[in-house]
Amino acid sequence: MSKKELEKSKELARLYYLNGDTQKLVAEKVGVSRVTINKWVSDGGWDTMRMAKSITRKELVTKMMQKANDKLEEGNMSFDEMAKLSASIKELDKQTNAVTILEVLTAYNEWLVVRMQVDKELTTDLVKTMNRYQDMFLSEQIGNNKSLFNGN
Repeated sequence: MSKKELEKSKELARLYYLNGDTQKLVAEKVGVSRVTINKWVSDGGWDTMRMAKSITRKELVTKMMQKANDKLEEGNMSFDEMAKLSASIKELDKQTNAVTILEVLTAYNEWLVVRMQVDKELTTDLVKTMNRYQDMFLSEQIGNNKSLFNGN
């Protein structure tokens, strides 16, 4: 496999993995060994990206509300705790977080892979470069807990 083909396989593997496929299935789909997939997952931080994708704001708010409800029923929730919970939920609802970013970038990358079949200007090198910048952007968002649109 040439270097160019290997890079294309790696990008496809990343997309499959981030969409929930197992390492074994990704290896079969892409045509590389499970050891190679494992190395790519580890080196690229794909597990962190995949975990971020699996937790939605709605799920977080639901869990927070359930905990608050349990505390209220037990009579163990102070006014201060309620105010903090309310502020946390409000902030979660306002933010465009890493999960949303990852969902959009994943959909865009899937479109690029399909589009490469019909658009000769869209090369593997161009997609690779865009993916590298997308990964850096996402890593910064996850690492700094930043939101795109809330001024942080």
